[in-house]
This record gives sequence, structure tokens and C-alpha cells, in this order.
Amino acid sequence: MKWTWNVGRIAGIDLKIHLTFFFLLIWVGLPTLISGGSISTMLLDLLLILLLFVFVVLHELGHALTAKLFGIQTKDITLLPIGGVARLEEMPEDPKEEFLVAAAGPAVNLVIGAAILISLLLGGFFTLPLDIPTLMDNFWVQLMTTNFTLVAFNLIPAFPMDGGRVLRAILGTQMDRVKATRIAAIIGRVIAVMMGIAGFFVNYWLILTAIFVWSGAGAEARSVEIKAGLVGLVVRDALVSQFYKVEANLPLGSVYQVSMHTGQRDLPVLSNGHFLGIIRRQDLLRAMERLGNRAPAYAAIGVEPEGLSPEMPLKEALQRFSASRVLPVIEDGALIGLLTTESIKQRMWLNQRGKPVDSGSSEETIHTV
Repeated sequence: MKWTWNVGRIAGIDLKIHLTFFFLLIWVGLPTLISGGSISTMLLDLLLILLLFVFVVLHELGHALTAKLFGIQTKDITLLPIGGVARLEEMPEDPKEEFLVAAAGPAVNLVIGAAILISLLLGGFFTLPLDIPTLMDNFWVQLMTTNFTLVAFNLIPAFPMDGGRVLRAILGTQMDRVKATRIAAIIGRVIAVMMGIAGFFVNYWLILTAIFVWSGAGAEARSVEIKAGLVGLVVRDALVSQFYKVEANLPLGSVYQVSMHTGQRDLPVLSNGHFLGIIRRQDLLRAMERLGNRAPAYAAIGVEPEGLSPEMPLKEALQRFSASRVLPVIEDGALIGLLTTESIKQRMWLNQRGKPVDSGSSEETIHTV
């Protein structure tokens, strides 16, 4: 994810903060000062926001550590103004496992909120004369309320919230995953419409949340349908076998001409038949600005993703596209094709219609001029 900084590791998982998170701190702190509040009041507000995100991190760790029990690793946890995102390698498809992973996050906040509530009860806080302002201004009550609010919000039965996944897991015990996702997505979009209508009368933030829920429901349904369409397919079934390649010592100016004339934005680089990497359009332009048009092609090779085996399940290969939009397919040490999201979509389209696919290999190599 762009504009993020790695601030450490927790339980072996990278913890990152998005740039926009700092804008949230400014948005919370400045109004307090502008309205005449004291520095101490502003610092207390900021402390509450920071503690909120500590709870969010613990929430995401609940998901991550539970997923680890089922052999699923978490790539990282990123803090955003709207909360946290734990990037799991995949979500368990077994309904019971998905239920446990999805419910683990809210369960963490429920335990924290309950612990604070019990502490307040044992400390005699609720035996004191209380009114609404006193309750609202109490630091510990705010922390308790924050955690219970996180539980309630995340258990809304709509994607992409945990409640949507919990609902799908429950439905998944009675039907296949695609149908369960479709029903959960419909329910989520109904809730989104209700949120949007309520937003006009209660709080405009509900309208933004409604848009978030509506798009999340659709994205989840499409994702599951795509994965279902990949069952039984391997990388070889969807690779692009007709493509242009360039030699390692071809000048960058010539590489640019090849890219422009062929329309191929990502060009594999070879040296005596050995695959070196892929030049992507943005890397090519940066290298030309930095090194000039006569620099060799290999100087523009960017960070390379790991090559795919042609026999890798296509469903597994799909997860690799988070790092790159073009992936090399390697067999016996040689480049035999490229895998792209577009080639996967086209293969799925053909597969759904039972059309035969020509798997013959053909490519063009641009040699040194």
C-alpha cells in the first residue's frame, strides 16, 4: 500500500501507518484549540485517538493470530483513519474456520471493554452520584464505550465488516460459498441503503459509511465468484504466450520505441536466452531520465516478483498480483509466458463457455540494433 511507513513488528507481523492517519490527529487536535480549549484537553483527545488505534491493532491481531492457527499468515497490519486493515494471505474457506477468524477481532474488543467495566464496578465507580456529563467525560468510560462501539460496528452483518464474514460463515454451513457470499452481499447492500437514508437525518458520516459498505459488498461477491471460476485451472491455462521481449543490452531509447509501437507496457528482458526481469513502463521512464536513452535495457529492471510455475493453481497465483500486475511464468529456467489479470479474466470467460484454447507458444524478441 502506497504512502505507508513501517513502524515495527508485532508477533512477527509488520505494523504500518498510512500518511492519512496523521491528518486525523490534526483534524482532532486543531478544533479543540480553535474553540478555546486548553492544551491539556487537546492532548487528552489525542491520547484517546491513539488508544483507539491501539485497540484497533489488538483487534487486527485477533484476526491474524487466529488465522495463524489455521496455517494462514498475515502480511501486515496498516492503520488508516477509518481503522485498521490486516492483510491475510487468504480468508479460510471452511465456514467454521472463517467464523472463528472473523469473530476473533470483535472478541478482543469485547474482552477489553468487559475488563474495564468490571474494573469500574469493583472500584465502586457506579455507586457514585452520576449524570450523563460525568459519564461522558470519564476517561475510562470513554475507553470502555470505544471498545463496545468497535464490537457493535464490526458485527454489522455487511461486508467488508467482520459481521459480513460471520454471516457468510453461518450461511456457508447450509450452502456453497458463492451462494452464501451472494446472499450476505445482498443483505449488506440493503443495510447500506438504510444507512444512507438515515445519514440524511442523523449524521452525514453514515452516508460515507453506506458507500463504503455498498462497494465492499460488491467487491467481496465479485472476488469469490472469480476464485470459484478458477477452480481446476493452473497458470499454464491463462498465461500470455505471445509477447515481445528485449535483449539486455538494447538501448533504453529502443526499448521505449518497442513499448510504444507494440502497446506492451511491460517487457521481459533476456540475456542469451536467460530471463533477467521485467521492465515496466514507469521504471523505463525513470531510467531514461536518470541514465539517458543509450543506457542498456537491464538498467531499467525494477523489483522483480518471484516467477510462477506453469502448474501452479491459478487461484493461488491470483494472490501474487498485490505486488505486481504482470508476473513471469518460468519452466525449466526459461521464460515461457506472462500472467496478467486480463489474461485470467479472458481465460475464465472462455472456461465458462467451454471454448477451447490454443496453448501454443509464440513470442518476439527484439535484439540489439
